[in-house]
Amino acid sequence: MFTDITWQDYLAASDREALLLEAIRRYKASPEFHRALEANCYFRGENTQVARKTVLRARKMEGLDANGRRRVRTGTEDVVGHRIASAFLFRFVTQQNQFLLSEGVSLPEACKQALGADFDHQLEHLGECALLQGCAWGFWNADHIEVVEAAKNAFSGFFPLLDEMSGEMMLGVQFWQIAPERPMYVRIFDQQGARILREDRQGLSVVVAHEPYRRSRFEDALGTSILVEEGYGRLPLIPLKANADGTSELTPAIKAKIDAFDTILSDFADNLDRANDVYWVLNNFGGTMDEVAELLEQINRVKAVANFSDGSGSGATAEPRTIEVPYNARREALDLLERALYQDYMALDMDAITGGSLTNVAIRAATANLNLKADRYEWQLRHFVQELLAMLGLPTQDIRFVRQTITNESEVVQDIYAMRQDIDQRTALRLNPYIQEEDIEPLMENTPA
Repeated sequence: MFTDITWQDYLAASDREALLLEAIRRYKASPEFHRALEANCYFRGENTQVARKTVLRARKMEGLDANGRRRVRTGTEDVVGHRIASAFLFRFVTQQNQFLLSEGVSLPEACKQALGADFDHQLEHLGECALLQGCAWGFWNADHIEVVEAAKNAFSGFFPLLDEMSGEMMLGVQFWQIAPERPMYVRIFDQQGARILREDRQGLSVVVAHEPYRRSRFEDALGTSILVEEGYGRLPLIPLKANADGTSELTPAIKAKIDAFDTILSDFADNLDRANDVYWVLNNFGGTMDEVAELLEQINRVKAVANFSDGSGSGATAEPRTIEVPYNARREALDLLERALYQDYMALDMDAITGGSLTNVAIRAATANLNLKADRYEWQLRHFVQELLAMLGLPTQDIRFVRQTITNESEVVQDIYAMRQDIDQRTALRLNPYIQEEDIEPLMENTPA
């Protein structure tokens, strides 16, 4: 969590807008901001480590000596090679998030209506941001939730100003730009409401808008309609953490393995490019060193190398050869890294449960780690929803998340058949995975008594 500037610093500042600009500058330079941006890149399939990778290539360099004569020599240069990034983080985060939130959150009907029709989708988005960036915030804006990301891009993000004693969020600062040459806007969340300011040459001096958190209208004793702007007694910004530490799921251990996997794959592609054609070995080549240098410059086109003498005394010959690129060691390394990634993230490898002959016991064993990981994540989701409901004055007891399940449906039907003497018809239909809830009543009506 960003703590370079705190709530106490803000209270003591003579120029608070200038302090906020300094806080934004420091936050953009902080490890927290850069780690969040890096996780966003890996989620999009952009490996920042592999993106810097280059390949050393030979090239010919020409010049003139002191006497003005042309000289040719060989040198090396770094060129861009293959930069292949994997989608492990996208796969892991999507699996963990959707495993818990694909069905939304189950709440009493009154609570669900109060949270708005789009709450489940926004909660999915919020959860995704939290898993990537370590923490994201849900802003309750009058009648709906809005997702506030810690780092959306290099010019946009959010950070809180914390109380030094309690660690409580006392002020929220959201900033954004559509491009570096465009003005920056800052939304400041305090107890009274949210203010949107625009940066100009004098600093944050242009007030664009003021947004109270909620408005209510009532009539006084004379029948006059009065509009009241008020808050919630707290900031309507509720953090959702990825875990108890509030750190990104792109941990150093996961990142190191993804980097190694992508590097090996990229190097393998580079080697294939260099070795995908026949090259020629020239024996007893009688050329000069300058001619060899010129030949090396064209090696990618002519695929030839020179051997001045093979010691046989015979005439010049040319023979085609190919390069066998080592494959097995790389394939083994990639397999080991992939298995280690699934184990470290506690994700479910779908290849482990493919096939219709798997029993439900085997499926449950394969998904055990994912369920354990989801348990820790569910604590954070439950706390977030409880905080939101409590702020709105709604009951917080009945919160439930329905997890996605993988089962051998044929085995389930067989189990229902085996239990048929102990359960009634409605229960049997409800347990049957091939029958939808809305089909139960028509089937009951058509069943003979």
